Amino acid sequence: MHLTKHISDLLYRYDCVTVPGFGAFLGTQSPAELDIDTETIYPPTKQISFNAQLQSNDGLLANAISVEKQISYEQSVR
Repeated sequence: MHLTKHISDLLYRYDCVTVPGFGAFLGTQSPAELDIDTETIYPPTKQISFNAQLQSNDGLLANAISVEKQISYEQSVR
């Protein structure tokens, strides 16, 4: 199963996606910026980081998988 698409989609909507037993991907949003000197506008961004210490299942990823695959939550956790 390819978890990358699920993780990417969830990070677009949420600030933290935990992969149980592996770690968590954290998204930190930065606002849009205006550089007056160069007259350039930079859009808002989301910086992604990883924390291996956050490993407990928060249910977000497993729920997204169970909805997409139309399987039970317990099956998606496995």
